[in-house]
Amino acid sequence: MLERRRDRTKILATLGPATGTPARVRELMRAGVDAIRLNMSHGEASSIKRWAGIVRKVRRELDRPVSLLVDLRGPRIRLGSMKEPRLLKRGEIIGVTAHTSAQDGDLPIDYLRLLGDVGPGQRILVRDGRVELKVLRRTGQRLMCKVLRGDVVSSNQGVNLPDSKVSETALSAKDRVDVKLAVEMKADWIALSFVRTADDVRALRRELARYGSKIPIVAKIEHPMALEHLDAILEETDAVMIARGDLAVEVGHALVPTIQKRIVRACILKATPVIVATQMLESMLETAQPTRAEVSDVANAVLDGVDAVMLSGETAVGKFPIETCRTMREIIHETEKGLFHDTWRLRRSLQPTGKKRQALEAATMDSAVTLAERAQARTLLAFTESGRSVRLVSAFRARLPIVALTSREETFQQMALYWGVMPGRLPRVKRLREMNREAHRLLREHKLLGDQDLLVVVTGTFAVSGATNTVRLIRLADLT
Repeated sequence: MLERRRDRTKILATLGPATGTPARVRELMRAGVDAIRLNMSHGEASSIKRWAGIVRKVRRELDRPVSLLVDLRGPRIRLGSMKEPRLLKRGEIIGVTAHTSAQDGDLPIDYLRLLGDVGPGQRILVRDGRVELKVLRRTGQRLMCKVLRGDVVSSNQGVNLPDSKVSETALSAKDRVDVKLAVEMKADWIALSFVRTADDVRALRRELARYGSKIPIVAKIEHPMALEHLDAILEETDAVMIARGDLAVEVGHALVPTIQKRIVRACILKATPVIVATQMLESMLETAQPTRAEVSDVANAVLDGVDAVMLSGETAVGKFPIETCRTMREIIHETEKGLFHDTWRLRRSLQPTGKKRQALEAATMDSAVTLAERAQARTLLAFTESGRSVRLVSAFRARLPIVALTSREETFQQMALYWGVMPGRLPRVKRLREMNREAHRLLREHKLLGDQDLLVVVTGTFAVSGATNTVRLIRLADLT
């Protein structure tokens, strides 16, 4: 099926107890969800596998592309086991130890490398920053800390070390088990948490290679070190997620909006799909209407030019998951109405070049979009094997629709996350002429174009991935 779309920005929704049934997944997809996230931080492997099977089954029944994204937990640092919640008071001096459970009144942190990674003057944040500790000194096997900001803490709450260079690898032991599971579930994307350098992405790629898999990787930017190495990470990763929750705890809430804009712009220039996540419509966990601030947050991400906006708890455990998706789709639609009044200036101000190895192909895509705009073509049609050329043309954020046709099921599903792209399936054919005929049939059948409408077609060396080098301006009738 080649689905006609009115909106460019895609929606990524998280599956959970509130939506983990075939009926609910079907409702999510009909409400406009383009990709579904399985969060490996929550749920048993059996539940995750069942949900993945439901997603694959329903998208097949609806005959539409919906990406399946597996989100690895990463090296989460948490408080250890405590007999009961504990109130930490401002100004109090407490001991902190690297233990799985509380001992002698100390606050336990379940991270064996704590004493080596954290030193005097550095901060320890608990409960998303609600509690702030400052390390005064090390005494034996404990860190003596002063409570700068107090609150109640309890077992297994999250811990952040914003001033420290955490030595734990981004790919934890649990992640390695979950990578194998993601391959078995035939995930379309896999997200790596707490990426700090390009080496973290390469480590995940090596782990995937152990199972003969080339699942594209989403690097989650939620640690300050990742900002220092952003260019190198973008050269290595296939996509980026701006995970604003932990990022805000690490760098401070006030810096996140400008960091978001910086990352989005860098991703567009590198033709790297970018997702904005965390608390986008958080109030809809409990209420049927969002706040005005949340609407502005979603709209701002759309105006920034992100490929996708993400829903977390809103669809995983919220009371109004379907209404939340419809609300997000409405915000996207209304915001995009005003995006293209000055498309030429907007596009030229960005000038995507792609990754270093894509420079020549990016120039071809630039020519294709320029030609389409100058000739006032109705559509840009791309034939693709890997989807790489489609990522490049999508990065120009042009007004005209992008129809991307592929014979590979994996590519068909992955392209559901790309900005402005309408993926379609082609049967495997041996000649370019047959491919053109199939494209003509699909475009006519789905009433996207008439025979006299102009379109720009980009193709490459037939059946060779990553070799797009031909641009044609033709009428649909001439495609046969």
